[in-house]
Formats: sequence, C-alpha cells, structure tokens
Amino acid sequence: MNRKHKGTSLLLAASLVLLSACGSGGGSANGGVSPSASSAAGGEAPGKKVKLVFWNTSYPTIDENDKTKKKEDFYIYKAIARYEAAHPNVTIDIQDIPDGANAMTKFQTAGIANNGPDVTNLWSGNYTMDLKSFIQPLNSYLQPSDIEAMTGWNAVTENFADTGTIYGIPDGSDGTIGILYNKKLFAAAGVDPEQNPPSNYAEFADMLKKLKASGVTPIGTGEDGDFVYFLDYWFAQMVGTSGINDIVNGKLNFHGEKLLEVMKSYLQLYKDGYVKTDQHETQFYNGKVALIFGGFNLINDAHAALGDDLGMIKIPNFSDAALVKDGGIGGTGADFVVSKSSGHPEEAVKFILFLVSKEEQIARFKDGYGKLLNLKNVDAAQFTQNPLVIRQQQWASEPSTIFWPDNIYPSELSDYIGSLNSLVIKSQLDAGDFLTKLDQKRDEILAQK
Repeated sequence: MNRKHKGTSLLLAASLVLLSACGSGGGSANGGVSPSASSAAGGEAPGKKVKLVFWNTSYPTIDENDKTKKKEDFYIYKAIARYEAAHPNVTIDIQDIPDGANAMTKFQTAGIANNGPDVTNLWSGNYTMDLKSFIQPLNSYLQPSDIEAMTGWNAVTENFADTGTIYGIPDGSDGTIGILYNKKLFAAAGVDPEQNPPSNYAEFADMLKKLKASGVTPIGTGEDGDFVYFLDYWFAQMVGTSGINDIVNGKLNFHGEKLLEVMKSYLQLYKDGYVKTDQHETQFYNGKVALIFGGFNLINDAHAALGDDLGMIKIPNFSDAALVKDGGIGGTGADFVVSKSSGHPEEAVKFILFLVSKEEQIARFKDGYGKLLNLKNVDAAQFTQNPLVIRQQQWASEPSTIFWPDNIYPSELSDYIGSLNSLVIKSQLDAGDFLTKLDQKRDEILAQK
C-alpha cells in the first residue's frame, strides 16, 4: 500500500446500494482456530460445502506490463488454488475491489445492508476501527500461538493496546521508514553515515550543512513536507505511541512545548535551504538531491537508479528526550477482517491465517507482491539476498518501530494535517498556529462522535 497517498476521509454514500456478497454454507474444521471457537461458532457438519466471498483490495490481478498474463498466474489465485486443494469442501469466491477509501466505503455500505463479504483487506488502525460496527471481533477465533507468532496486533486492537478486542489480523509489514541516501554524494561531502550516523537533530543538521557546502541539495521531500514519513516520526518519538492516542482522544494537545520545538526545528531545515520539494524521488534517482525519506517501498526503484551507490540509515532521534529511540515509523499498514454478516467466521479466520502463514508470506514476496513479513524471528535470507531488504525486515521486527501515527489519527484529521503542512513549509502558516489548528480540528471531530 502506498502509505503516502491514502485519499480522502470515508463518507457514507448518499444512497446506499444493497451489495450481494456472501455465499452459503458453513465450515467446522479447526486448523489454526481454537476448539472453543469451533463450538462458539456453531460449526457445520463435516462435508458441508462452504463458499467464502473474498473482496480482494490489495493483491494484484492485472499486470500493466503484460496484459496477456492470466489471472491464475498471479500469486493470490495460486494461493487460493493451494487452499482449496487442501480444503476440498471450501470454495473461495474472489472479487476484485479497488483499494483505498472507495473500498472502505463499499464495505461500510455492505455492512449497513448486513450483506458484506466473508473476508476483505482494509487499511489498519483507525481506518479499520471506524468500521468496527461491521466487523466480527476475532479473539475467540484465535489461539495464543497465532498472536505470539506475528507482529502488528496493536494496529488491529481496540485503542491500539497490547490486549483488548481484536478486529483484524495483521497483513504483512510495510517495513520501517528511514533515510535512503546517495553514497557517492555523501562521500564527496566527506560524510559517512554508516560509520558515524547522526544521533540527534543537531548532528543531522550538521550533516546537511556539509552536504549543501559540497554543492548538492541535501533533502528531497514531497510537497506536503513528508509529514507521514518524517515529521510524524519525530512527533511520535517525543510523546510515544500512547501519546499519539492521547492526542486523538483529546487528553493531550498537539500544541505543547515538545511538538512546538519539533516543528520549529523541522522548519529550520527548509529555511536553511536544505530541502527541495519538486519531484523529489526523481531528483534523488537522478543524483540531484542526496537523500529522501522512504523504506522498503522505494528500495527497488532506488536500487535500479543508483545501484551500489544506494545506502540506507535510520532517521536520527530528535533529541535525547525522545521516549522511543533508534526506530522509525511503519509496521502493519493493512489487515484482514471478517464481516459481522459472514455466516462462516471460523472458516474465514482459517483462510486468513493460511494467507499470513510463513510459507504464504514468503511465497507472495517471491512472486513480486511487495510486502515484508510480519512474523517474529524471520530470517530474511530465506526469501531475499538484497542487504537493504534484509535490513528492512530486521527493522520491521524491532520494538522501536512505531506504528503509523497517520493510521491512529482519524482519517479526516490525517488529510487535514497533510494539507496544512504544505502551507507551513512555504512559510504561509506559523508553526504554532499549525498545531493550534490541528487541536481545533481534532476537537471538531470528537464533538461529532
């Protein structure tokens, strides 16, 4: 999932269309599901045929470079064929649904009509929690071993807590956002971030000063200032994941001493001429800027452009006062959910656990579907030889990786932040006023609930 361009907030359609989705029948096998779940779900008699409707919002089924490629040659169709072969009483009816806000609105509409799919894939965090009234809680369908094996559960658990009501099963990992840099340009400036990585804002600014003095623009960002990839990390560092949740719930404000200091330092990078916002990724690939913020999602394109000159380090801590150090933002940006209207939640969970098993996550990676694994103790050398991808897999499993704050914010607030931050970096909005406006927007959203 492209984490940076999530579209607009979810809106109810003006007129709701009743969507036909669910199949008929029910399942009873327990594989990957607790015995208590089987009895609680009222499992069907052995041999009963089950059809699961799967709204596919994320697995590619069209190759823009090869329109002759058959659907059965894509990973998800091969995975379904494997599952059906192992479970001859189960049929998976896959229906392709465009990803993004439209898919979530369609799921909401179907939920209101009590006619949703058995399984679908949503953006995690509050994008899922906003729809929880239409989603089956999954605690009784999961074994402790299922939960222990995977990372990303706080992204699908109510209030982003370590324990609580689970509304989804985390789907892979987006990795961890860091700094991708041009080794050649850094070497020309006399900077070696592998041996001497900047550990705080002051050291980071000093590194950028050396890069600029060498004749290159140090940083490329998007026109919104890379809030999601960069500034949000420093915010989350200073207040912690629980602090981000407190901001969302109105227990803590954006406009406070810690985040105001972050904003002022961040804006200084623009005032000092360290940043370009015009086609920043292209500029980086062409050697016009020395670094960009990105992670696993950009490694292939960046490596194709820079080859062995591509390097990657973590974003420096903002200060020694940071509550979470030496990490980044990222993690599980999507999850699988089961509709409350599903007649086969037990069988649906079983199918989901198959898709997120180690064997299947490795298979989809090798098939070119670009997600890392959200499994603990994974040896990335089993599925890749790229040292940067191996490093990304390692980072993604570290507790210092902070779950995407923009998935914790209400979707409407995330959109608002991006639009205002584009004004801040152009000096059209004061840093303090920016934070105050965010608090006001947050209060408006809370008042509407």
